[in-house]
Amino acid sequence: MYDFGGPSPALPYARWPWRHRGFARVRPAVWFLGLTSLLTDVSSEMVTSVLPMYVVVHLGMTPLALGALDGLYQGAAAVVRTMSALAADRLGRHKTVAIAGYGASAIAKLGYLAAGTTWPALVGVIVADRLGKGIRTAPRDALIALHAVPSHLATAFGVHRAMDAAGAALGPLAAFGILWLVPGRFDQVFLASFAVALAGVAALGLLVDAPDPPDGPPLSPRMSGSAAVRTVVTKEFGGIAGAACVLSAASVSDALLYLMLQRELAFDPAWLPLLYVGTPICYFAMAGPLGMLADRVGRPRMFIAGHAGLLLVYALLAFAPAGPLLLVGALLLLGAYYAATDGVLAAMASAALPAHLRATGLSVLATGTTLARAGAAVAFGALWTFRGSEVALGTFAVGLLLAIAAGGVLLTRAGQSRPLDSPGGLA
Repeated sequence: MYDFGGPSPALPYARWPWRHRGFARVRPAVWFLGLTSLLTDVSSEMVTSVLPMYVVVHLGMTPLALGALDGLYQGAAAVVRTMSALAADRLGRHKTVAIAGYGASAIAKLGYLAAGTTWPALVGVIVADRLGKGIRTAPRDALIALHAVPSHLATAFGVHRAMDAAGAALGPLAAFGILWLVPGRFDQVFLASFAVALAGVAALGLLVDAPDPPDGPPLSPRMSGSAAVRTVVTKEFGGIAGAACVLSAASVSDALLYLMLQRELAFDPAWLPLLYVGTPICYFAMAGPLGMLADRVGRPRMFIAGHAGLLLVYALLAFAPAGPLLLVGALLLLGAYYAATDGVLAAMASAALPAHLRATGLSVLATGTTLARAGAAVAFGALWTFRGSEVALGTFAVGLLLAIAAGGVLLTRAGQSRPLDSPGGLA
């Protein structure tokens, strides 16, 4: 029986308020992990939201430079993700490894203060920041799965992702407020980001109990990393990972989509950080409900439907006239896309993996999708720079349409390896 860090006997878990608000099976530890992610995303998005303005407007670089930087921002985490996950599975200390990753990212925030406008230094700091994310992500998601009720995995991940999205909305607002009060003082943004990141580390360390070791044989120290990866890549998990990677390769990054919106609507670039608020607000509102719906109607169906929403974002950018409809519609659909895919993918993968190898499997999945997104960011930035935004968007729209078809086939075949209503099935 896990110790989930629940309330005292005077207020038993069964009487917690959210038991009566649609999230009856979400454990307290999941909410505390969500708080950690909320604070960390406030910190991270304070930096992320100012990068397009900082790179393209302030430093005067091209969309290709932004695409390369965004690809690096997404891809650097892949360097250490699998190693940290293997360490977490071998030691059975998912919380300890997650704290190390959160701490590394917090310290890296101070590096932005020293980097200034020097491009190589800025790249180095981004790599350090993303290495911390690579260390923490898989152990954290493994913690969520260990604390969650198996039949409500998508709901648990939806709650976590909703709180994560709340932080993603607050971060740009904080950055915008600082730059409004002290224009051009990016150093103040970076300093505040560091302080909030430290609070996130403290929340994880103090509020989240380490669960009992998962069932299953321990991961042998003699087993190589490649052998462990081969162990987790079953037909079921391989289909999930393959579908996710194919779809990620046709996904345009938020930074480039927001820059397209800014160019299309011709508003002051100083307002760019606020675009990073609209999408997380929609994500926050829909992640929990769509997670619960995915547990009912099937996670693969929800995952594919979410990418159809992203395709509609591309269609709006291509055909909708400039105005409020384009802005509101794009942000709403982008938030729905994340709410229907991010936590749902983690739930599908967690259900397909043995508990004692879950962090390793999740790291393999995250590495594949992150590298695919990094390549997509560079490719879209290059197409935009050399052929124009219309060609870039049209190319990716066709690619996403084909990826949706291929992803549906891969998920269907993956589901055939285990009945969808069985424990650990995809549904």
